[in-house]
Order: sequence, then C-alpha cells, then structure tokens
Amino acid sequence: SNGAGGTVAARALRSVSQRVLQHSASRCCGSICHAMGQQACTTVCGVSKARGEVCVCGNTLADDIIYCPRCGAKRPDRDLPPQVAIVAWLRRRSGPECDFGEVFADLFGSRDAVNVRRWEDVLREHGCHFDCKAAFSFLDRHAKCGRVGASDMELFQIEVDEREVEALKHLRDFLKQNFKSPAAAFREMGKGEGDVLTRAEFVKALSSLGFQAEDPQEVFNMVDKDFSGEVCFNEFKSVLRNVAKKPSVVADKESETPQQKPRGSTTKKKSTKP
Repeated sequence: SNGAGGTVAARALRSVSQRVLQHSASRCCGSICHAMGQQACTTVCGVSKARGEVCVCGNTLADDIIYCPRCGAKRPDRDLPPQVAIVAWLRRRSGPECDFGEVFADLFGSRDAVNVRRWEDVLREHGCHFDCKAAFSFLDRHAKCGRVGASDMELFQIEVDEREVEALKHLRDFLKQNFKSPAAAFREMGKGEGDVLTRAEFVKALSSLGFQAEDPQEVFNMVDKDFSGEVCFNEFKSVLRNVAKKPSVVADKESETPQQKPRGSTTKKKSTKP
C-alpha cells in the first residue's frame, strides 16, 4: 500500500508542479487558481504585482498598453494620485480647457459648497471610479472646513495651471535647445508624425534624451491634457506652442507683488513752505 500510495502522491506532486509552472509562465487562468486555492495562486503568480495590472475581464495588461486587447476596456486610473485623477476625470468629461468651477456648478446645480457625502454621491452618479473621498480631502486641505465648492475648484485649477506652465516651459526650452523643430524632437523620441507615444514610451524617450524631471510621468500627464493615455504629434506640438505664449508664473507673481520699502524707511512729504 505504501508503494501505491507513494505512486499516487508522486503523480499528484508532478501534476501540481506542472500546473505551478504553467501558471507562473502565463497569466492567471482562473481554473488553475481555483484548483490550487486563491492564496496559492497569489503566492505563485502574483499577477497584479509581477506581471502588470489585471483588466476587469481577467486579462493581464502589459505596461505599455492603454486598451485591453481582449475586451477593449480602457486601463483604469487606479495608479493616479487622487488630485491627478480628479483632473483627468474633469478634462475627459468636459474637455481639456474646461473651467473647473463651471463643471462643479453643472454637476451640483450651484456653486455652493457641499460636504463629503454629497460630493461622493454626485461624482459616483456621474461615473467616477477613483477615490472621491481622497480627492475631497485634497481640495479641502487649506480651509479644512469639511466642505468644497466651486471657488475651491477654481483655486485648484490655478494651482494645476501654474504647475503645468512651469514644467512644460522647462520641457520646451530643453527641446528647443536640442532640436530644430517639434517634428525633429518627436522623431528622436522614436515616432513619426502619424504615430502616438504611450506613457511608457514617452517616459523612456525623455530619459534617453537626457531630460531631467522630478516626475516624468507627471510631465506626460501635462502633455496628454485629455488624459487619453496617448500623445500624438499634433497634441505634442500644440502643447509646446501654447505654453510658449503663456507668461511665466514666477514672472507674473513678481510683477504683481508691490515692491516693499525697507523697514524703518519713511516717505518724505513735499514741503509746502515757500
């Protein structure tokens, strides 16, 4: 009986080993997961960590694709910070040049501030899938009053625009110093004028060109203003040309700040004596 039992055990071990090898060499197949158990599956394949994000249909998404090749669903924005996810959602819904305050009034029926429950309920009704509470907390980080309104959205948009202008001017100056035209820069990034750059390709190309940025992925989001996940040549060229027309945020602030006189100085009044 020991011999028979040993044979059965050996066969079972070989069967499990084959399934483990098959499972780790491919995407999560479902049936093997159930046979091995969910915990064993996670330990062996680690699909979500080792082999990329998993689509809603179960297919494993490669790092450089935007749409699932199996079901056509767009890659979710779960990797975006909440303050970026809200910008992406607003621009996809209402256009890259939308006014955040006007979008708020359209969504909530007025410009009045709302609490976090109302905020989350309305955004969920309109199809938001990111962390709405985290986005609310970010918008309320200055006032900390537990309410967010159209004016908060407008201040947030000013912050976003200022950051984009400075970062894109830095990119434009770098490309202008090294290339004769946007087309030449785009070609050097490995694409023709009829092609598109994905996020991964854009980040890799900037690195190969020697461009230094604190967060290259954030720079991609600034160029990809509609958050489509791709940058075509026309979009690339338009963003660089438009930012050239915008004054520097730092220069604007310096011009708007009145020059202060040294402490202790006094203004001399003109004498009225003859």
